[in-house]
Amino acid sequence: MIYGQSPEPTQYPGPPGGPERPRGSGPAVASLVLGLLGLVLPFLPMAMDGFRQYAGLPFAIGGLVFGVVACLGRRRGLPVAVLGLIVSTIAMGIALFMVVSYAL
Repeated sequence: MIYGQSPEPTQYPGPPGGPERPRGSGPAVASLVLGLLGLVLPFLPMAMDGFRQYAGLPFAIGGLVFGVVACLGRRRGLPVAVLGLIVSTIAMGIALFMVVSYAL
């Protein structure tokens, strides 16, 4: 036995509820779905005279918000959240391009 060492190892208790489990992947999936809607909606073959350029913008913004929320903290589905952020960014770019080009 070494001087100052107890004969049995000291065990430190963990958190009271056990190890922290990652939260769900709901915001990540919502980000991907909203991004896809924002990407596809302006190109649907329907009569959307006057608001076609604005149709995908709310979905792209919602996809970006849910993607950022899904990337924060310890959550499952981080790759899906990053993919949702990428798709929502592309949808935002297309929507802003359509708004700017409509005004010209």
